[in-house]
Amino acid sequence: MEDKLVTFKNYESMVDAMFEQELLKENDIDCSINNEDSVDLLPMFGELNDGLRIVVLEKDLEKARKVIEDYYNQLELDSPVI
Repeated sequence: MEDKLVTFKNYESMVDAMFEQELLKENDIDCSINNEDSVDLLPMFGELNDGLRIVVLEKDLEKARKVIEDYYNQLELDSPVI
């Protein structure tokens, strides 16, 4: 059975996409950023083609969501209340 690639998330910023890609890779989730070359060269292309997106194997989709959700939840917990 072949694993299918699915879109994990769309991004408007290369920095955000690369940051979350690194978080996923650190948690043993294979992923890649699609459209990065096109959007870097022609930013308006991102608006026409869903911008940058991270794709993961379908079997890893829920794990990827949990990794990112847990990271941001922990970040909120660690932030001082002003």
